[in-house]
Amino acid sequence: MANPARSHDKEHYRELLQTLLTASGREERDEWSSRICHWLTHWIPSLRKVRTIATYAALETEVDLGPLHAGLQGRFQFAYPLVVDRTLRFYRVADPNELRTGTFGVPEPDPRVHAAAGPDELDLCLCPGMGFTRGGVRLGRGKAYYDSVLPQLPSSVFRVGIAFELQVRDSLPREAHDVLMTHLGTEEGLRPIPAASS
Repeated sequence: MANPARSHDKEHYRELLQTLLTASGREERDEWSSRICHWLTHWIPSLRKVRTIATYAALETEVDLGPLHAGLQGRFQFAYPLVVDRTLRFYRVADPNELRTGTFGVPEPDPRVHAAAGPDELDLCLCPGMGFTRGGVRLGRGKAYYDSVLPQLPSSVFRVGIAFELQVRDSLPREAHDVLMTHLGTEEGLRPIPAASS
């Protein structure tokens, strides 16, 4: 069970970061997203043994990784998340246009059409979040969907926190079950987190 005080701290940071995101302009976020996709498009092909990439369809104020799929299409397989019984499951999607509009208006895969990709089939996981620290701590939106899947990933999987630079903090509340990112990707570039461990 989560520590109530720690949960309160997390909610404080979520509200702060959401305010900053909302205050940023759509054009500005689009430009930042484009830069992040640029960095990823050049970095990912340099990684050995990466074939399947777990990505996501962005909410309004999240980093839009759509151009990344387009830029790497045919060279890698992409898997998108679907919430099933309060946990995330990933499904292989060849073309983002195949995604359907989900319950919350977020594009998602269709299990009747797309093949499942288990945690052990993923090589790189691009993780959205409300905030991250330079040490790899991730603050989610409070639904614990990624918290349910990150511990299942093999230790060899690259866990990349994807965010705008304004979402990067010196410190954020962390609980024992929180899995650290191995890399952080913002509009300023991709940086490894040497201290990160599974």
